[in-house]
Amino acid sequence: MIRFLKSLFKQEDLIIPKTSLEHRLFIEKAMSIIGTSVETFGFVRHDIKIEEYFSKVTYRKGKLYIQIKGTTYPTDYPYSYNIVLGVGESENFNEWDWNSIALWRLINKMENKNDSKEYDFPFNDKIEISILNAKNELLKYADSFMKNDLKLFNEVLSEQNITREKYKLNLPDNKLNN
Repeated sequence: MIRFLKSLFKQEDLIIPKTSLEHRLFIEKAMSIIGTSVETFGFVRHDIKIEEYFSKVTYRKGKLYIQIKGTTYPTDYPYSYNIVLGVGESENFNEWDWNSIALWRLINKMENKNDSKEYDFPFNDKIEISILNAKNELLKYADSFMKNDLKLFNEVLSEQNITREKYKLNLPDNKLNN
C-alpha cells in the first residue's frame, strides 16, 4: 500500500505518519480480542489511528461508541491506555470530551471504590494478558451500555461533568467589543 502511494506522489508531497511497533501490536491485539467481543453487541469498527506515540481504534453502534486509546508520549509517563464509552460524535473533541467516560469510572461506580484507573500500557509479552483483562472488565462493567441501556452511563457521565469547569473562550481584548 505504501509503495502504491509513493508511486502516485512525489516523495516530498507524501506524508506517511511514523508509527511504532508497540502501537501496531497493541491495536492489532485490541482489535482481535476486544473488537471481536464488542462486535457481538452490534458495534462495527469505525476507524483506526496509529502513530509513533499514540493509537486508537473506535467501534460504533448508531450514536454509541467504544474507543481503545493508548499513549506512550514521553510526557504522558506512566504510559497508559483507556477504554472509553461515549455517545455522539467520536471525532469532535468538544462533543466527545463532554459525552464520554472511561471504563474505569464505571468500575469505580459499580464497585463503590475510587482506585480504578487507566490501564498500564503493555509491551511485548504483556500485551495479550492486559487486553484480555481489559476485555473481561468491559464485558462485566459495560454490558448495559453495549446493550443500549444508558441509565448507569448517564449517571456516571453526569457525576463526572458536574464538577468540570465549562470551556472558556480566550480572545484578545479588542475582539470582545466587536
